[in-house]
Amino acid sequence: MRRGKLELVWSYYYDHTTMERHFEKMAGKGWALDRMGIFWHYHRIEPKPLHYAVGYFPGGGVYAPPTGEELTFEEYCEMAGWELAAEHGPMKIFCNERENPVPLETQADLQVENIRRGSRRFRIADGVLGGIGWLIVIYFILSLYFDGVRTLSGGTGLFFVFIGLLLGIYGLVELITYQCWYQKAKINAQRDRSFTPTKGHPVISKTSMLLAIVSLIFYAFTAIGGRLALAVMAGYFIVYYFQDIIRNRMRGKGAKAAANIGVNFAIAFLIFFVIFNGYYYFNSFDAEGYYEKKGFHWDGQEYPLTLQQLAGPEFDGKGYIDTQNIQSSVFLSRMEIEQFYNETLSGAKGDPGYYLEYVVAKVKLNPLYGFIRSSMERTYGSGENWKSMDSWKTGEKGVLQIRQTEFSRKGQKIYRYLICMKDRIVKIDLSFAPDKVQQEKIVETLGKI
Repeated sequence: MRRGKLELVWSYYYDHTTMERHFEKMAGKGWALDRMGIFWHYHRIEPKPLHYAVGYFPGGGVYAPPTGEELTFEEYCEMAGWELAAEHGPMKIFCNERENPVPLETQADLQVENIRRGSRRFRIADGVLGGIGWLIVIYFILSLYFDGVRTLSGGTGLFFVFIGLLLGIYGLVELITYQCWYQKAKINAQRDRSFTPTKGHPVISKTSMLLAIVSLIFYAFTAIGGRLALAVMAGYFIVYYFQDIIRNRMRGKGAKAAANIGVNFAIAFLIFFVIFNGYYYFNSFDAEGYYEKKGFHWDGQEYPLTLQQLAGPEFDGKGYIDTQNIQSSVFLSRMEIEQFYNETLSGAKGDPGYYLEYVVAKVKLNPLYGFIRSSMERTYGSGENWKSMDSWKTGEKGVLQIRQTEFSRKGQKIYRYLICMKDRIVKIDLSFAPDKVQQEKIVETLGKI
């Protein structure tokens, strides 16, 4: 039989009514609260009715030892039968076994003010996180418009916008719910000194947490770097689990805040040091077949298509820089390769050299094909209207449509083509107009990777 139980804290910090009811239900199931931080921690008891009350002591610290006023407050509560079960900053959770206990709070106006002051720091933190969440969503929408291919092919971006949306909803609901309760509670306390229960939204909180965890697991197994994010999140929970224990014990023993913070920081550093080094050590064996994981497949050289293949023997490759960016998500895979001439490396001043850049968007969900095509036309339009071409049409290669535009790059004329194939769209920039053989090479190579 388990002797302990953990729950992620899912209630708003000010929502004492929801927490009190929850802890009383847990006691009826045989679990008594004994610690709080990022988790609620319970120990096994005989199922029985217990009364819980959540009080707020403004000024109470998370790391600093209890002040004389705090200890006096706890002593008064204990005399009334309320024993301190757990605490976190200004929040103090008391338990009472008496059948009809004396209420912990006796003044409604004082309770409202204590809740306002005691939860302010945490409400601000939730508000900041919620604001960041909405900024992430706005940034994602804008990036979806300006470069939808890059945005949708990045599993990291998709994961963070989803988390941002959850944070934004969580923070907005908390803001509205708290303000409605505070205004109503303040009026009731002044009018007839009555207490106003707080109201939370457990379904929204629990659903947000569940969706965040599920999305993280999904991201971990579908995107590059996802396993690292999963390891970091696991480390985050491990760190807080141990910090909740050590922080409370050091605080209870009267350790100074600086010492408490220092010990907890050292523990966090050690845990994440092990996580990061362990992750990179085990993933160092996965170098072979790296590109296979991003939705593209080719054999031979480092890049599927290069200037060496297109320009022929006259291209020696000296003084050229190669760059690449390959990313993938459940929606599409995106490959961007660029080869350009660098005067500093070659020493030949004034020679623009050859230029090649291509972006391959491999669409995994067919309904997105039209959006990806429109997005690439908009992103790579270069301020000019695309012109349709028929000269590249080779039905056996799966080419549906080819469009062309031209622009200048560092004084050099660049020919840009948009090639629409069955399951992918290719944008390619060249410093020369490709002949028939080069066209076929481009279509054949980039059409099968």
